[in-house]
Amino acid sequence: MQHELNDVGGAEELAGYRLNAAKEDLAAAKNGLEQGFYRTANNRAYYAIFRAISACLALEFKAYKQHSQVIGNFNKDFP
Repeated sequence: MQHELNDVGGAEELAGYRLNAAKEDLAAAKNGLEQGFYRTANNRAYYAIFRAISACLALEFKAYKQHSQVIGNFNKDFP
């Protein structure tokens, strides 16, 4: 599925897609934690946060390829 950031509708669609992925990752993190799979839970929790941050940035018409760019720009834009 290809999402574009060239208009409000595209940005909102991309943000929604990323937020849904974040929710799935958070559910997987909770499941991993309950089953004692702590590394897996930690990984899924990280990606839940990462995808939620990416959703916020999409609404600002911004997208980045590297995790460090996503995190750095989020910290800059949302202090």
